[in-house]
Amino acid sequence: MAAQQILDHYRAALPDLGDCQVLIACEAGIAALRAELLRQAAQRGYPALLGPSIEPLDRWLSRQGPLSATVLNQPARELVLADALRNAASLYTATDPWQLAGQLLTLFDELTRHAVDIPADFEPFHARLKDGYATPAPSPSLQQEASMLHTLWHAWRRQLADEHLLDPATARHQQLAHHLQHPGKQELWLIGHTDFTPAERHWLRTLLESGRAHLLLHGEARHRGFHPDRPLTELLEQLGIEAPPHREDTRSDLDHLIDALFDTGPDHLQQRAQDFARQHPQDAASQGLKTFRASDPEQEAQAVALQVRRWLLDDIHPIAIVTEDRRLARRVRAILESSNIELDDRGGWALSTTSAAATLERWLETVEEDFACGPLLDVLKSPFVCFGERDAHLAQVRRLEQDIILHENIARGMARYRHHLDRRSERLPDWSERMRLAVHRMLNLVDHAASPLLPLLEGARPAGAYLAALQESLQEIGAADCFADDRAGQRLLDVLEALQQAATHSDVTLQWSEFRNWLGRNLEHASFQPAPCASPVRLLTLEQSRLQRFAATIVAGCSQEHLPGSPPGLAFFNQRVRSALGLPTWSQQLALKLHHFCRVLHSAERVLLTSHRERDGEPVNASPWLELLEVFHQNAYRSDLEDTELGWLLRQAQAYPASSDQAELPRPQTQPAPHADATVQPDTWSVYTHQRLIDCPYRFFAADALGLKPQDEIREALSKSDYGSLVHRIVQAFHSNVERLPGPWSGPLDESARDRAAHLLEKISQAVFNEAVADNFQARSWLKQWQNVLPDYLDWEIRRQREWPQRRVEVTAEREFSPQLRMRGRIDRVEQADGAVAIVDYKTGKPPGADDVLSGEAVQLPSYALLLDQPVARLDYLEFGKDRAKLQTCAEGEALEQLLPAVTRRLQQLDTALQQGAALPAWGDAKVCSYCEFTGICRRDMWEHGSGGHD
Repeated sequence: MAAQQILDHYRAALPDLGDCQVLIACEAGIAALRAELLRQAAQRGYPALLGPSIEPLDRWLSRQGPLSATVLNQPARELVLADALRNAASLYTATDPWQLAGQLLTLFDELTRHAVDIPADFEPFHARLKDGYATPAPSPSLQQEASMLHTLWHAWRRQLADEHLLDPATARHQQLAHHLQHPGKQELWLIGHTDFTPAERHWLRTLLESGRAHLLLHGEARHRGFHPDRPLTELLEQLGIEAPPHREDTRSDLDHLIDALFDTGPDHLQQRAQDFARQHPQDAASQGLKTFRASDPEQEAQAVALQVRRWLLDDIHPIAIVTEDRRLARRVRAILESSNIELDDRGGWALSTTSAAATLERWLETVEEDFACGPLLDVLKSPFVCFGERDAHLAQVRRLEQDIILHENIARGMARYRHHLDRRSERLPDWSERMRLAVHRMLNLVDHAASPLLPLLEGARPAGAYLAALQESLQEIGAADCFADDRAGQRLLDVLEALQQAATHSDVTLQWSEFRNWLGRNLEHASFQPAPCASPVRLLTLEQSRLQRFAATIVAGCSQEHLPGSPPGLAFFNQRVRSALGLPTWSQQLALKLHHFCRVLHSAERVLLTSHRERDGEPVNASPWLELLEVFHQNAYRSDLEDTELGWLLRQAQAYPASSDQAELPRPQTQPAPHADATVQPDTWSVYTHQRLIDCPYRFFAADALGLKPQDEIREALSKSDYGSLVHRIVQAFHSNVERLPGPWSGPLDESARDRAAHLLEKISQAVFNEAVADNFQARSWLKQWQNVLPDYLDWEIRRQREWPQRRVEVTAEREFSPQLRMRGRIDRVEQADGAVAIVDYKTGKPPGADDVLSGEAVQLPSYALLLDQPVARLDYLEFGKDRAKLQTCAEGEALEQLLPAVTRRLQQLDTALQQGAALPAWGDAKVCSYCEFTGICRRDMWEHGSGGHD
């Protein structure tokens, strides 16, 4: 209709439409209007057109000028107002000035746009608010609110005037006034608008009266109240224009249905529905209007995707998916893209959720957290960061991650990364010098890139200083150039440039945390839209669907949460006061949303409305507009609008895209009992291999046959197992030569040598713990615990050496039990006295009890005994507790003589069974499962209460 009226108006000038300026309400409709103009022009014999210019009103107004002062963007206004709030802290209490600044700017913009006058005198303003709130008695809270707003409003206006600055709303007033003074030759065609501010109404009314503008509205203007016509009815009344008479012959069955649905007359819904059915006995609406209620969001997304595929297969396009639920939209997009159906997404999403913004955030976290491994690795793996050739760069990152961060357990600290990198290179000959230098170079580049930001973490500086340092840092790390080559990255650079411009208007100083919050808010508020594509499927918001026509439309996510949604949280003024002041109210916003909802029902011959009943086990209320439509139709025609065919198809496997994966689906989980082929069984067992097989055969299968192991985790604090390793090293150095540590002790150890021995132990302890403390300050608490144990350990050592004077430490032993079974182990301590041999194992945790050892459940010490050539007379654990060293004898004498042959026989039987392919079931023992690292593979929780078991 708009294209036809424009071409009719300029028929004498065709194909020249240079004097036509179209100001469209929604940018998403520009392409459709241009295409329709060309199509109708071609029918009139004009294959091309000169013009018209089509753009949104905001963009066109931004070129009207000149302005009397510089216009502040939103980030700049936040800086200026937050600085003013700091100097007026007495006006508000316990409120973040940055949050308050954002709320005040929103209110100030509304006040300016809607020409709400706040007089210079306080009393008239206070009285106006008092009337709005309808509070007869004096109210301290109202007094405080009125005083704060009155003071800050006038302070804000004075500050803008003193600094020769403009806010966007005032600039818009000047642009409108300038155009009225210099209208030019073009005629304006305003299409699809639903509301205007007072200044815009004055501007438009003047142009309409002079014949310089044309207003085309989408919809009817016949009703008020809770009706989709309300926004256009009120708009025409505000402009002083009489609504054109409606033509009954142009109205569809859907128009009549919507009129009856929202009729504000005295009849109740059931009566209106029955009257409508008598007037329209044929149910024409249900031929093109369907609903679908899914069980949950996932089924709803699958239903939307399935319906899109059905329409495309029937060559029905273009298709619109209209939704306010961005979470649902993302899921629909993912499902369709997995079917190679690309979406033209006009809705976009927050810039902060893009990978470019995530890289920036992780880089700032890297700088803030002393190069913590998590954000550092994310940055180094990012596609926006690369030092040299990509494959070589990623190889260096992998070496840093696997060999330094994970293996050496280094959680943060550039100096620590470098130190352990050099130590590992010295220790391991397979680490090439070339790789060491390459990783060092990468770390140096990261360190250099962080150097502009590191001094800014403390103290307060202007926003411009932070932004300049950030830009320099991004250049150094190579991200700036990569951002420029990416659509989202370029949008990020644009936001940073806008922030830099904002900083030139304010010298307010910020702490680092304030700068980060300011930056984060602006990234969150900025939107990103992917590049438009020629897809037959478009993803739109309700407002973006205006002025467009489709072959089919799906309105998805029809829940009360989104249609109509909830009133926005307001920091100032309730709805009654907003109405009294002339500000937009929730009632007006609700009517506008209803208008858009009903317009989208007219957008196609085929419309599907979808919703879901629950999310995460919680019920979800359907949109009241959807329920109203369904109930009305049920009462009118005794049938529902449910798309039963779509529901049936969703239950059919053939309705989903075929997968190239032909493998069978996994069967229900049962207790696993795999068989390990002899070729995958370990050639040499450790003592721990033996213990794993006794604890749980499946654990042996996963760890020793398959060679699986869990991903190493970075431990910020020193763990108990780390503490145990340090204690082992201290005791080892006391008894034997350990490189770069004091010791060992030489000569007899008795009471006369106690002080010297204690001194040596203290020196060794300090040397061992110094490195741990340098890596993690919390290691000092473990050192303190060990120092509490030292005296008692030394007492035990003196007593023990009287009984067992000869000893060897860290003894490696090996024995072959069969051609297929060899076992190796390293024993903490082997002692001798009068031909007898004792084995001692150190434990910083609770050791197994004697019963577990003698029953054959704990096989570590018996396995050590089997590896030695000499007969063993005693098996001991030395437990290092919180403040004492406690000896626990597990087996000796006759009990040990019976135990070792029994362990040997069972070991040989197990070896034979393994060679013959015996099953390796998961026991499901609660104690073992509590520390087993393979519960995610064995899935005990899925089968332990079931009836399935191994064969």
